[in-house]
Amino acid sequence: MFVNNLMLPKEKLITVTPKDTIQKALDLMEKNNFLSIPVCDGDKFYGSISKEMIYTFYYEKCLDKKCLLEDFQVEKVMRIDVPSIEPLQQIEKAAHFLETKNISFVAVVDQYGDFKGIVTHHAIFHQFTELFGLNQGKRLAVIAYDIPGQISRLSKIITENNGDIISFVVVDPKSLTEVKEVVVRIKASDEVFNKIQQQVKENGFKVQ
Repeated sequence: MFVNNLMLPKEKLITVTPKDTIQKALDLMEKNNFLSIPVCDGDKFYGSISKEMIYTFYYEKCLDKKCLLEDFQVEKVMRIDVPSIEPLQQIEKAAHFLETKNISFVAVVDQYGDFKGIVTHHAIFHQFTELFGLNQGKRLAVIAYDIPGQISRLSKIITENNGDIISFVVVDPKSLTEVKEVVVRIKASDEVFNKIQQQVKENGFKVQ
């Protein structure tokens, strides 16, 4: 799936510019219940600012506590090492950044350097639940040996017994073990689903 299918477009984001005060950034986050927001100016993306950054800056820099948040601009506090990704890159790359970079979002910037939006943890998790077909149909979890033809065998058993496959996911496909867990969501009546389970077992698969 492409990044632009999951991103929140810039037009729908709450943002600040580098020259805005950190008080304005904090007020926007408080008002909208956000922990962080993008820093941009027009089509130019600069980074992110978060409540944590603001609180840390204030308590470290304003030792006498006489300075005000209005005295400082966002550019003094913002994080500039937020990774970016192009709209037509695969969503897996964005997920990798979110997992490894300790960030709230990945910036989406096109080939011309224009800021287009962000990809969030929520968007990735939502897609994950869609991929697994959660809350749809009936769940069949099967343990299968990692040998060629197992997936097509399992699909054939399901379809030949009038099961309608909603989603089909192989868990941990890069594992070095000899078996895989295959999670299938099936649209079927209880009677048909029970028959499918029985047929799957009779064909040598282990049903979880």
